[in-house]
Amino acid sequence: MRNFLIAVFLCWLIIVLAIRHDDQASAGIAKDDVNAGGKTEVVFWHAMGGPLGIVMTDLVERYNKSQNNYFIKSVNMGSYDTLAKKVLASLVANEAPDISQNYETLTKKFIKHNKIVCLDDLIASETEDIKSDIIPVLLDNNTFDGKLYSFPFNKSVPVLYYNKDIFRKVGLDPEQPPRTLDDMVKYCRLITDYHKNTPGADRSVYGYGCSKANVWSFLNRILQYGGKIVSDDGHKSHFADQPSINALAYLQNMLQEGIAREGQGFDHQNDFIAGKCAIIESSIVSKVFMEGSIEFDFGVAPLPGYILNPGAELTTDGSEINRGVILSGSNINIFNNGDPKKIAGAWDFVKWFTSTEIGAEWSVRTTYLPVRKSSLQSSIIQDAIAKDPNIGAPYVQLEYCHFEPRLSVWFEVRDLMADHLENATLRMIPAKDICDQMAKDVDAILKHVTN
Repeated sequence: MRNFLIAVFLCWLIIVLAIRHDDQASAGIAKDDVNAGGKTEVVFWHAMGGPLGIVMTDLVERYNKSQNNYFIKSVNMGSYDTLAKKVLASLVANEAPDISQNYETLTKKFIKHNKIVCLDDLIASETEDIKSDIIPVLLDNNTFDGKLYSFPFNKSVPVLYYNKDIFRKVGLDPEQPPRTLDDMVKYCRLITDYHKNTPGADRSVYGYGCSKANVWSFLNRILQYGGKIVSDDGHKSHFADQPSINALAYLQNMLQEGIAREGQGFDHQNDFIAGKCAIIESSIVSKVFMEGSIEFDFGVAPLPGYILNPGAELTTDGSEINRGVILSGSNINIFNNGDPKKIAGAWDFVKWFTSTEIGAEWSVRTTYLPVRKSSLQSSIIQDAIAKDPNIGAPYVQLEYCHFEPRLSVWFEVRDLMADHLENATLRMIPAKDICDQMAKDVDAILKHVTN
């Protein structure tokens, strides 16, 4: 009987240890994360998975080995939605992580309730002028009422992906992607018509692919047409303005002509990988996920723009083209948990991760934007561009990059916009009617904005 109980106990112990190991693995914790070895432990919540998570884990492990004071305990929450919910719940329960990825909308809430550290207070003790080296749009994106409360982390921009083999087949120059929205229509029309009318060609190939209800793409086109998203005080939208109407009508016209198609989720990326779609618009980070499956020659280019002056001739430098892209991705908050050592450790990690060399490596390996201007000029990025010109498109677009309104109700507004955009292409209601109703519905939300 005694031997039996011992055997049962040992089996139970093995099962418990196995479950614990699986829990740690699913949380993204490295094996040596279990014991910080006397270092000050800093808990870091994030949502980096797949190949991006592999890079994240590598860098966290390297940081932990690079010094003897702090230990970053990296915990992968699986998704941004789950991460946001858990961060909010942890703050209510006074069990917040020490640092976490986060969006600007929640950052404003945390500032209001004194839940996060003002980074200016930490930067003040540095001998290096860190803020002057941050890329301007990223600095502005993380500055609230003149103070830096979050640090840019995994920021991305949209780009065009195009099939160079298809370009060659239909007589287009594979090194000349569309620079204007009008070019895009001409290219997609040529590509679609060629495959429909050429004997032996694959009739299923089409020009442009996109996802349904794509708010990001719609907002980018509004900027390209010279428009604005919301008023400076955040209480009124500009969706009833002509640039917004033009932005929506542009997509509707391409769909009605049959030179573009909408799909669910990542259908357009799958079509691109399969060689069925010649041009798609997606995040630069999609390159990491797609390129291993692509078996043809492809290019990555900045988004096309719009010539606001119809009489202007297209020059080599494209200076007459009005361009615009919007940032995506999250930032880093350091939480005000009352432990100076943990705050110091969190800040040390953020500085290291976004430093010139490490920031450049992070950008090259993931395609996310670097935080620092010095990273852009580093040999790491310059050598990488020389080896693979496709990674250079996002860096070019930093010159005319913007960010979405940092309003407490913006997630709600985005969901409402998605409903209108899906209705617009599903039922092909005139763009002006959709935009007028969208503006009315969004303004009903914005008029109650208090921050």
